[in-house]
Amino acid sequence: MDNTNIVEFHNVTFCYDADEGEQQPEPAIRDFTFNVKKGEFVAVLGHNGSGKSTVAKLSNSILIPNEGKVLVKGMDTADEDLSYEIRKTVGVVFQNPDNQIVASIVEEDVAFGPENLGLPREEIRKRVDDSLKAVGMYEYRHHEPHKLSGGQKQRVAIAGIIAMRPECIFLDEPTAMLDPKGRKEVMDTVIKLNKEYGMSVVFITHFMEEAVLADRVAVIDNSRLLLEGTPKEVFKQEDLLRSVGLDIPQITNLAREMKKSGVKVDDSVLTLNEFVENITALLGDK
Repeated sequence: MDNTNIVEFHNVTFCYDADEGEQQPEPAIRDFTFNVKKGEFVAVLGHNGSGKSTVAKLSNSILIPNEGKVLVKGMDTADEDLSYEIRKTVGVVFQNPDNQIVASIVEEDVAFGPENLGLPREEIRKRVDDSLKAVGMYEYRHHEPHKLSGGQKQRVAIAGIIAMRPECIFLDEPTAMLDPKGRKEVMDTVIKLNKEYGMSVVFITHFMEEAVLADRVAVIDNSRLLLEGTPKEVFKQEDLLRSVGLDIPQITNLAREMKKSGVKVDDSVLTLNEFVENITALLGDK
């Protein structure tokens, strides 16, 4: 990861239009400043209605700020002439994969984006195959998407985005509708895209156990950026997180309860592996 910003939010405010006869709603995002660096994996947390999904839609010109600027590699998302290049650079995956799958065969669905780029047939074939292999769905390329599991559908949706070869991908609660197996499939895929392919990832989630896998965690509350830092820095702020309706990882909570009971466990652990290593070291000391 280097220090080059792929996406920059500069004092962004966005407000959805009011329904006819209703008052103008409060801004979904207010005075929001946030950057995503090249090769970075950022988790974004916040309760429902905090503005997380709006951030994803602002990232590649689906929505345009009312105030402030969103820049993608220096390109202003408000410039309609640049929207094509912006959407090639930043892709967005939404919560429900059924809303993003457009074809009746997996490989045709993944080819949809590259075909719209007007690429040669050979390049489209290569991108489809490479993308399906990257998400572990190559063997399902001739299957019908509606017959796949939720986790498999979401991986096909991700393949459709990465076939466009974006440098950054925003995922808006992509595991929210999935069972634990599907969630693991998607998380493994996302980590692979970041670590092996160097893709910048912004992962919007309400699962704390997913957020701990990121390089950096950003917390949104009441339409503003409340807190950001490494997972350890953010989850130290237990009282603040709970005050805005969020939690800490279950394993961290367990470690802190054990420490209160007199066990000399490290209460900053975030994952099961860290916890097991810590307990094993304690037992070894005894």
